[in-house]
Amino acid sequence: MVGIMSTILSKAQRPARTYATGPITRGLRWLSVLASLGTSAWILVRYPSLPDTVATHFAAGGQADDWGPRWSVLVLGAIMLLLSLLLAAMSTRPRGFNYPAEVTEDNAQAIYREGERMLVWTLLGMQPIYLGIAWATLETGGAPLLAVGLVGLIGATIVGIARTVRAAR
Repeated sequence: MVGIMSTILSKAQRPARTYATGPITRGLRWLSVLASLGTSAWILVRYPSLPDTVATHFAAGGQADDWGPRWSVLVLGAIMLLLSLLLAAMSTRPRGFNYPAEVTEDNAQAIYREGERMLVWTLLGMQPIYLGIAWATLETGGAPLLAVGLVGLIGATIVGIARTVRAAR
């Protein structure tokens, strides 16, 4: 418990955020939220015409290999929309992130900026995954979008951590 309290206190003692988010980061955040809302809307529009049983899992080649009830598509949509909205909201509060370096008065703004960017790019990488899963479930295909999203998530993580470590220097 003592360790948890000291972590919370150290984050509370960090310098306040003073930088302004850049227009590209803001635009990508909004684009991602709109993409998530659009995919969710597509699921809701298509839901009444879905069969009682839909594909819920796919093999590496993209063929359905498990099936479930139609309402499972709504669960997918709710989870992905909630994750997207939470990531978008969290990305605006970089002071509370866990960083791979010590946050000081001198490096705080640079580290916060890179932490915000990493979360926004992670959010952006989630959108092709969400669309790909919805596409595979509602139509056929979607595997290329999943691959693009996974590459985007891995890239956002690697580049984001490297840029955060560099900003700490």
